[in-house]
Amino acid sequence: MQSALRMVPPGVAPPEKPLGRIAFISRYVRNPLSIVPREAYEEDFLPVRSRRGPIAWITAPSLIRAVLVDEREKFRKLAQIRLLGPLLGKGILTSEGADWRWQRRATAPVFRHQDLMTFVPTFVRLAERALERWRASPMGTVQPIERDMTAVTFDVISATLLPSADRTVAPAVERATGSFQRSGAWAQLYAVANVPRWVPQPGRLSMASAVRTLRSSVARLLAERRASGGDSGAPDDLLHRLIAARDPESGQAMNDEQLIDNLLTFYLAGHETTAKALTWTLFLLSRSPQWASALEEEVERVTGGAPVDATHIEHLRLVQQVLKESMRIYPPVPMMSRQAVEDVRIDGHPIRAGTSVVIPIYAIHRHRRRWQDPDAFDPERFAPEREEGIPRYQYIPFGAGPRICVGNAFAMIEATAILATLARRARFHPVEGHQPEPIARVTLVPRGGMPLKVSLRS
Repeated sequence: MQSALRMVPPGVAPPEKPLGRIAFISRYVRNPLSIVPREAYEEDFLPVRSRRGPIAWITAPSLIRAVLVDEREKFRKLAQIRLLGPLLGKGILTSEGADWRWQRRATAPVFRHQDLMTFVPTFVRLAERALERWRASPMGTVQPIERDMTAVTFDVISATLLPSADRTVAPAVERATGSFQRSGAWAQLYAVANVPRWVPQPGRLSMASAVRTLRSSVARLLAERRASGGDSGAPDDLLHRLIAARDPESGQAMNDEQLIDNLLTFYLAGHETTAKALTWTLFLLSRSPQWASALEEEVERVTGGAPVDATHIEHLRLVQQVLKESMRIYPPVPMMSRQAVEDVRIDGHPIRAGTSVVIPIYAIHRHRRRWQDPDAFDPERFAPEREEGIPRYQYIPFGAGPRICVGNAFAMIEATAILATLARRARFHPVEGHQPEPIARVTLVPRGGMPLKVSLRS
């Protein structure tokens, strides 16, 4: 089926030649993906010397494993901590060393497989709520799919891991996310280039205001739980586990600031990445009606026409193949970086202390030598017999190594249940003239949003 259905969705063209300082800044602020050199799509290792300091682009699975696993103690997340630290403090995403290890141990039990499967009815119910909203519109109405998927996945987090009666968090998250998307490119540039903090940064004041509002809203959520009896008799959700967690070395609990850091991390990272994965997947299906039909047929066969439930998830293989291929072409987090804190040699390549090591996930997932027809949408790549042949560090939508996303299983089960529920009742169609350029804004966002026409079946 793949040869007859070949479809190449919009992407980002690499620069034709090395960029000067002004061109680099201009392109980076518009879209950080547009500065990824062509060689990153073709080579294993690309060292660059620039005014911004030494940079090494790495794409080979062996090099990625070396940085994220084997030699991880020689690399730090300095740029990411600078970028996200004002918002996420020293939570699980932005902490390192012992601080990170005990927070990871405290949160991991929340994501046990058997517990995650109990959330499937909630995933389905909230996806059906989106279908109901669309059904209230005239047939073929253009819907803001990015906004709708963000709403669904935020409601999922609020109904499962972090339930609360506080209704101020959702609008605060929306405002903060919007502020980061509008001004995030400058913040990313300053973090990557290690620009002195005293240098004026466009959008800094609006971002700081959004951060204060968001942290205040989450502080109220925490106070609500404290007022209801703290961890005594509370539901066994993520907040309960964070309050109850103790550092195995010191025996200390998280203070309120650390709790807020982690609550924010899971509110933002826990819904934003899944929302983007679903948004891009629905876009790809709108351009691939044959795959949309194949999904509809699989869901009908697996469920027998009943709502999706936990017993169906493992059998929705094509649904998961489509999601995985979508995250290959449009990875929810398109770039990662580490900074070498001491001299190291990885796979024969010397890296000096102070080097910024960039792992361009977007380019790795489209690498010319590692993927056949890399720019084409082909879910058959992830058929079980073919997926087995993909090297572990060649496909990294959730990161890799010890710091792989702790919620990756939650995200896949959630996305599978939601996509299958939508595929049962809805078809998505492109809006003429809209070509959504993928933009790196911490997550991968479509420029201009994702308007799609939606037609519903009874």
